[in-house]
Amino acid sequence: MLTRRPDARALALAIFLRRWAGAFSFSADALDSPGTARSGMTLLDAAQRAEQLAPDDPVIVVLSEAGHFEAMPGGHARFIETVEVRRAVLRLFAGPAFDEGQVLAAIADASGPP
Repeated sequence: MLTRRPDARALALAIFLRRWAGAFSFSADALDSPGTARSGMTLLDAAQRAEQLAPDDPVIVVLSEAGHFEAMPGGHARFIETVEVRRAVLRLFAGPAFDEGQVLAAIADASGPP
């Protein structure tokens, strides 16, 4: 059975989200905050979902057209974080509970329309 190789941009987005999750994990340990820990877990869920995004997924298309991916050697990519994307992710933590779909949508929305 032939399996589809994950899109390099989807993997780059997943790595970005896992780094954010790691930062929240450290904060949760220091703050003993269940909300912070939940946010970190949601970011991990978003990373897992991002990893499965197809090359023509609207999130990947919007982020690509906004210039958020840098091509790297070996067919890899790197996600380029902007102030707008950082603000969009941080805004999620100031509101009510959120899910992985809202994380991906917030990142795409912060990047503007294609």
